[in-house]
Amino acid sequence: MENHGQKWGKEAPGLKGMVAFRRCRWKRCGLPVLLLLLLCGGVIWFGWVTGRDAGPPGVLFEAEFREVTPYLFQNDHLYFWGKTKSSSGYYIFDVKNNRLKKVNWTNQYGDSNAVHHLGDGIKIHIRDSKKDRKLFLERGGRMVKVSDSLPLVKEPVSLSPKGNAFVYCEKSGSKLTLHLYTVQSGRAVILKKGVEEAAVSGEEWANWSADGRYLLIGNEIYRSADAKRVYTLAGGHTGVWSRQGARLAYVVSPQKRKNNEENPEERPVLLGSRVSVFHPDHGKTETLYRAVKGSWIVGQPAWDPAGRYLAFPTGKQQDGEIFFEEVHVTDGKIFHYVESEQNLLSTRLKHLTLSPGGDYLCYAINGILKLVDLRTLESRVYDVYNQVQSDSDYVRFDPGGVWLAQNHEILFVKDNMEEREVYRTRQKVLGFHLSGKRDKLLVREESAKGQVLKLIDLRNLPNTRERDS
Repeated sequence: MENHGQKWGKEAPGLKGMVAFRRCRWKRCGLPVLLLLLLCGGVIWFGWVTGRDAGPPGVLFEAEFREVTPYLFQNDHLYFWGKTKSSSGYYIFDVKNNRLKKVNWTNQYGDSNAVHHLGDGIKIHIRDSKKDRKLFLERGGRMVKVSDSLPLVKEPVSLSPKGNAFVYCEKSGSKLTLHLYTVQSGRAVILKKGVEEAAVSGEEWANWSADGRYLLIGNEIYRSADAKRVYTLAGGHTGVWSRQGARLAYVVSPQKRKNNEENPEERPVLLGSRVSVFHPDHGKTETLYRAVKGSWIVGQPAWDPAGRYLAFPTGKQQDGEIFFEEVHVTDGKIFHYVESEQNLLSTRLKHLTLSPGGDYLCYAINGILKLVDLRTLESRVYDVYNQVQSDSDYVRFDPGGVWLAQNHEILFVKDNMEEREVYRTRQKVLGFHLSGKRDKLLVREESAKGQVLKLIDLRNLPNTRERDS
């Protein structure tokens, strides 16, 4: 018998002695070995589980989808529609608590085919059937039919920002009739008759003022309290309300301008001679800018969130084409800044935006984002071709600077146009959202299977520049 280190006499131990010996060895050696194996196994299992959940550095959570359609980001929650390999439906991504759940949130926030919430428990229900489309108002647990002849347009109802009134379309022969319903009175009055269906085909065919006291339909302004028409924009269109109070900026076109274009649907819709602002409370109109000879306003104006500044593009007409040349920013008084461009079609100008306070101006032209600090007049350009084609959610303004997405990275641009790379990925960035505390970043990226949502911990990101070097 092989000797394993124990000195035996001339004879090997008997069976009883051998069993006692092995039990003694197990007590001395086997138990510690087993404990060591269990400990190692636990460490390996824990590392596998935590490593799998944590993912790449800084990634708190990620979810793969074939398609993603964002609708709303509010109170650190992204509300979207998503399609996976096995199913599709509405989802909520809770950024604060790092959670994703599938839930039909349209019952809470409403959509064009289901429910709209007015507040104080009052709801609008739109119900489709094979024969008709009906509108109901739910109030105090009681359902009241408002109309049974809504047209099959995308947005047959338009709500006031205050939730105290709404406008709805109703079929009337081959045309439509617009009605204004006020919650306080509990009744509807006719706003306008003989409306073409094409006039209400867009998502914002009824444009409400920020305080909900006025609304613009076409080129006519109505008062929501009594449905009275208070003003008609003579020779004007593309009206935009200030985000504060009730002021409407619009572009005035020459009344006698001839249109000899062969394909007008391929040309810019807008071609104006001046930018005006209407004050419905006073019934007065002021001209903020008048184009010089040979130049036109070639795009819709844009307010800053405080309603202090207004931006708009100008250009010229040459050989039957409209060329975008300049972007103007003015307060209508003393400040007037002009950013010049050359040989760019006006139809390629997108997402003209002013930051809160009017500190920054940005716009996209042919896939290039131009960012201008209006305090120092410094500017930078960025490649945002993929973002422009997919989504407009690639710029976020902060009091301390600007967050923006490029093809594979997200930058933060501070005072004096100082750049800091916040996040980098190998996949194309399609859009992003910031948490209220600016400690997390929800990024939507392109992937081999479709799209992926990644929640990034901004406090736990390695230095990207050092990592890439």
